Amino acid sequence: MSIQNLYDESVNRSYGQYCALAKTLDLVGERWTLLIVRELGAGPKRYTDVLDGLPGMNTTLLAKRLRDLEDGGLVRRRRLPPPAASNVYELTNTGAELCRALLPLVQWGARHALGARNKDEVFHVEWPLLAMQASIDTARLVGVEATYEFRIDESIGYMSIEDGRVTVGSGPALTVPDVTITADVEAFVGVGTGRLDAQTMIAEERLNLEGDPQAIATLSTALGVQGRRRSVRKQRRR
Repeated sequence: MSIQNLYDESVNRSYGQYCALAKTLDLVGERWTLLIVRELGAGPKRYTDVLDGLPGMNTTLLAKRLRDLEDGGLVRRRRLPPPAASNVYELTNTGAELCRALLPLVQWGARHALGARNKDEVFHVEWPLLAMQASIDTARLVGVEATYEFRIDESIGYMSIEDGRVTVGSGPALTVPDVTITADVEAFVGVGTGRLDAQTMIAEERLNLEGDPQAIATLSTALGVQGRRRSVRKQRRR
């Protein structure tokens, strides 16, 4: 089913306006829909992994939203080959285009809506990493190969750079990281949004970067974040 067909089936909840924004909201304005797109922005995920990234959403509603996104041509389901042999959901090219289009909204939210974190709010480091992936200056990363592991409070994620191509994911890095970034949520988000100074957070031991100095400098420059850095030698896995 195409996006247009999905819209035709949704006329009862349509805004009834010949406007690109209104038509877009007709398609993806339902509660949780854009967060599902966010969850799949880092790559294919199993149903349970998508659900884990959406605390507060029930499984029945997730199944319906995924079905709607599949019908609209934004998400597809496929089966991984052995040994995984499991079904995953992933964005189509159209869905990936929508995910990239969300970046300006994320940046606006970081400036005007994020505010201080409530103690009961869930945080996954993969969420800000997706924003970093989309906003990073890849022209500065040509020829660069490095892996970064982020340990933000209890949440762990990684960013991998391979000749300008940036990928992110949840959980520990798939190889020994060149750099490990450790921070509390408020310090990490504050530095990322420009509300807090990186040097100050490092001095207060709320932000720590350990690993290869050149890889640290490359990431700092590509993100536009400068600050004093602490480096250590590490042994690579053989």
